[in-house]
Amino acid sequence: MAKKIDDYEFKTKDKIWWWGSNLVGFVASIILVLFIVISIPFRRYRSIVMRYAIRIIFICLVLGVLIGGYIYYAPDTTADFGEEPKYMLVQRGETVYDIAYKLEKMGAISSEINFRLFSKVLGHSRKLKTGRYSIEPDASMHDIFDIITKGAAIPYNVTILEGLTIEETAEAMNKHLDLDRQEFLNVCSDRQLLDSLSISVDNLEGYLFPNTYNFFYDETPQSVVRKMIKQFYASLPDSFEQKAKRHGLDFHEAVTMASLIEKEAMLDKERPIISAVYHKRLKIRMRLQCDPTVIYAMGGLNRPLFSNDLKYNSPYNTYKVYGLPPGPICSPGTASLEAAVNPVEADYLYFVAAGDGSHVFTRSNREHINAKNRIKRGKLLGR
Repeated sequence: MAKKIDDYEFKTKDKIWWWGSNLVGFVASIILVLFIVISIPFRRYRSIVMRYAIRIIFICLVLGVLIGGYIYYAPDTTADFGEEPKYMLVQRGETVYDIAYKLEKMGAISSEINFRLFSKVLGHSRKLKTGRYSIEPDASMHDIFDIITKGAAIPYNVTILEGLTIEETAEAMNKHLDLDRQEFLNVCSDRQLLDSLSISVDNLEGYLFPNTYNFFYDETPQSVVRKMIKQFYASLPDSFEQKAKRHGLDFHEAVTMASLIEKEAMLDKERPIISAVYHKRLKIRMRLQCDPTVIYAMGGLNRPLFSNDLKYNSPYNTYKVYGLPPGPICSPGTASLEAAVNPVEADYLYFVAAGDGSHVFTRSNREHINAKNRIKRGKLLGR
């Protein structure tokens, strides 16, 4: 396949020729300007000293402009910068002195003083915008001022995984975006926002859709939450609410069902089967007995559940209460939302984790006990 013109790479001799020709042109321009200036007679000034003084001042100004222009537009990164782009964060309240110090320290500019001087002379100091910026190798001072004054910031790619709780999402936003954790949680429980979405519970648990987002440094908790909710509704399976009604669930209950499936299933192929188990239990008024609801009720656990934990008093404990919990217990992904309203045709009532990510599904309590015993024996035998 023919090589694209854009892929052409300069060899060493080409670079020497390019820089050499530019240097020769620069010197020739200075000589030409000096020749023109010196040849100006300035006849209106009778004093020879005055005429020469004006010439010298003019020459100095021209040289200053030429040298300044060269410093401003020529590549200014140092050898310490490296050959890969680097990111710099301009934070709220930082001055041109702070920015210049960061740039010099990372090797993006050779002189902190030059950066501050150009910033003041050209009026850039009043136009510097907050954000995360990508500095390219061989960037000039003009290039750096250009992206910072225009606010050409680079977003953070923040991935919110399926199954995270609202608390875990707040932690992720604090880590990646430096958002205040409590402020984020306050936005997620804002009554006005919840009412606008017809959500009757106290927070947006289950509605902060898991996805990879592009968030900017100056994002507010409000804008982050609204983006995630918008993505949730954009990612809903077709006819989600209508399908939920066919199974006797309203919209919020279907999302709650999806969150239980998300926490139980590791394999996509098993999600519709787990959904079928829960739907069948709801139909015959049997407790769902979903372990993750107990863990959620207890604020999250870093240990296995004990038998006493199943007696924990909470409306989210599906070992004690009938039906679905009051709301979702995590943020479900698209596959779990799809499974919640599309259970397979099956008469399973029980399932137990096999230890490898899969589950063993059974129809009766006796089969369920036998399945658990087989899995226990297999673990003891190292299988």
